Amino acid sequence: MKNLRKSLSIPFLFTLLLSSKLFAQIYTDITKPNTLAYNDFISGNFRTQYEGRWGGDENDHDMYEYLSFKTKDFFHDKVTIAGSGRLSEDFDGHEDKNGAFRDILDSYDRSYNGRVYFLYADIKDPVIDKSSLRVGRQYQYSIETILFDGAKYEQKIGILDTYVFGGLRASQYTNTYFDTVAGSGISIRPFMDTRMNLDYVRIIDDEFIDDEVGFNVWQRIYEDLNFYGRYTLLNTVSKDFLVKLSWDKIDWDASVQLSYYRFLNSLAEQSNNISPISEILNTFEPFDLISLTGHKGWGEKFEVSSGIDRRNVLEKEDENTFNRDYYRTFFSFMTYNILLKESKVTFTVEYWNIKGVDHSTDANVDFDKKIGKFDIGLGTGYSFYKFNFTGSNDLAFLENSELEEDVVQKINVRTYYLRIKYLLTEQSNVSLRWISEVSDTDPETFHQLVVSYNKSF
Repeated sequence: MKNLRKSLSIPFLFTLLLSSKLFAQIYTDITKPNTLAYNDFISGNFRTQYEGRWGGDENDHDMYEYLSFKTKDFFHDKVTIAGSGRLSEDFDGHEDKNGAFRDILDSYDRSYNGRVYFLYADIKDPVIDKSSLRVGRQYQYSIETILFDGAKYEQKIGILDTYVFGGLRASQYTNTYFDTVAGSGISIRPFMDTRMNLDYVRIIDDEFIDDEVGFNVWQRIYEDLNFYGRYTLLNTVSKDFLVKLSWDKIDWDASVQLSYYRFLNSLAEQSNNISPISEILNTFEPFDLISLTGHKGWGEKFEVSSGIDRRNVLEKEDENTFNRDYYRTFFSFMTYNILLKESKVTFTVEYWNIKGVDHSTDANVDFDKKIGKFDIGLGTGYSFYKFNFTGSNDLAFLENSELEEDVVQKINVRTYYLRIKYLLTEQSNVSLRWISEVSDTDPETFHQLVVSYNKSF
């Protein structure tokens, strides 16, 4: 509980920076007769959710509450406050270290845990015109995605947009007390169809002092054809670069995107734990990735999407579990209101060819139908490989795993699912999602139930 109080205290310090006059203004605005109701001042969303999982002789039961909000402008239309957070409780106590459903909730001292995703105040023109100040817990999206407790100041000067930020780095997964982060950036639009950004960030913790510089350019080449490029340096060494061509023809309901990404140098654990480079993934080795995707719609009834990825590890001896050569192709076909009104059917086929390992063809079908206040969906899919018991192999799952061996590979997985959402009012609903998996991996069956209530205000 002591660590929890520490993690929550810093983002609330910004409230002390706002004078009592500001809070008096809030109270006056809310209570002023015939001028402002409560729901005219603040809006947001609340969700409470139960999640249960069963597999073999093991089970797991957790509860989550999510809250996000944002106020309207107040204090002479200069200030807004926004926040988002989560409470969780592990009903059945800590899972054994070798348990099938062990996750990050089982690593805390107590069965309940609180997280503040962000909580900040935005102040318009705090110093001079065309400026803004954000104070509190916030995300910085530039070279890396960074969560920190501090301040960010933005200023527009002619054709330039500039910013500077700094504070104490925050994390939902590790202790980062007294780790500092600072950075700045500049954006310029020299021509109508050109924009360039230059960003810098420095992170200091107990083990690392990391400096990262990123350069981005957006260029409209001709009508519906656009170019994007990005290049980054980490501690004066080239980290990666990306180039992308996008063609979007709205009148034809068609788009094509071609991209090339190259990761240039080996990278192990760094100061920013949000990075996918971690102890779980081990050292990331150089690779490149070419992707080509396309989409086409035909009227109001049909849509087709397809694509191909080719990933190549530059040095073959560097291949490992999370760093392999592969080819991936997919084809997706969607139909709307063919046999039934307010219905959608999606067919997806995906082919993977992993050099030196195996190849597989995955197929999925999904049906969705609205019936009055109900929205019902069901489907089934086959995957040769899946990870963990929810079929999740994304970054969020990896971050929530304690050790590399937590990542369990499943083989020959058939998935069935059902989702039901009922609209209680225009601003609230209840939903249910059931997932069942059958595989060749012990335990051979896995079930998941998620029930939630969602309210907007």
